[in-house]
Amino acid sequence: MIYKKGSIFFFSGTGNSYRVSKWVHNFAGLYGLECSTIFTPNTLKNNVDIPGNNEIIGIIFPTHGFTMPWETLKFVCRLPATKTVHAFCIATRASLKIGSVTIPGMSGNGTFIVSLILALKGYKIRGIMSVNMPSNWFLVHPIQSIRKQEEILNRSRIKVNSFSKKILTGKKVWFTLNNLYEITDGILLSLVSIGYLLIGRFFHSKLFFANSNCTSCGLCVKNCPFSAIKLKDYTKAKPFWTYRCESCMKCASICPYKAIELGQSWGVILYFIAVLPASVYLFSFLSQFVPGVSELKGGWLSFLIDLLFWYPAIFITYIIFHLINRIPFVNWIFTNTTMTHIKSWGRYNEPGTNLFTFDK
Repeated sequence: MIYKKGSIFFFSGTGNSYRVSKWVHNFAGLYGLECSTIFTPNTLKNNVDIPGNNEIIGIIFPTHGFTMPWETLKFVCRLPATKTVHAFCIATRASLKIGSVTIPGMSGNGTFIVSLILALKGYKIRGIMSVNMPSNWFLVHPIQSIRKQEEILNRSRIKVNSFSKKILTGKKVWFTLNNLYEITDGILLSLVSIGYLLIGRFFHSKLFFANSNCTSCGLCVKNCPFSAIKLKDYTKAKPFWTYRCESCMKCASICPYKAIELGQSWGVILYFIAVLPASVYLFSFLSQFVPGVSELKGGWLSFLIDLLFWYPAIFITYIIFHLINRIPFVNWIFTNTTMTHIKSWGRYNEPGTNLFTFDK
């Protein structure tokens, strides 16, 4: 063991990245390495001491939009520069088990971007890894059984321990088939990742709503890592998801009434609103008064206008959606036209993690 101390910074919503951080932490403990695990959103409230000589840090995060979450990107950018600290990076990716076959997820470019930022800050990168974990994305598929979740977890724990042993004993982990797979899909999906960070994550946060089971108890508000959910009146109001939402799914997983839905039917409506060609309508109107303005259609100015239209349009539309959802019949329609309301659809919670305490 070449390190005296280590710090693992993790971001997790439903427990997957937290579980990986604990695997690394526990494995390091077997070798007598003093190691701490730190929830990255808490660094906004508390100062973090970055290790010095003979010490190492790990950055562990889930995959969002085939890249790292916005929170992880902000955290890494906030880290101070250094020339003595070693570092490694692990991304968890959504995996499904169909029969005896494990379908691997795709973490895309997240580990490479994080490692590049750390390297530019002077950190000595020892290795990167992407690891399959049970998918929590109940927007697109039902949550898998505990048995299948544990089968994925058992295989992944072995791989994380092997990675940890190599890193903590001074070896580098770069050129692996897994990393080749990730850099390939990372390049191919780079535009999707950029779109997610700039647009997609805001769209996804506006799909959340509460069904009639909601009691306004406020658990989702109190336990949101980013204070992204508002509930001003605990006796009448329904949760409102702001643009600070990271789509970590924690709120849906901890709700004791399964009251939080991801509205697919509402998403269809929101999509058609989002893709309205605002610039086309604007230029068509202005062409009546300004000769030649219609020639600007399709250029960079059109893109900028459409983008500027997109953000307020989604926000205003969501406010309307939130208000009309207070009408029982409207709420019933949206609730019963989303697959997340199916009883067997489920919500994900990493089997060994208490979501109320892991980030405290």
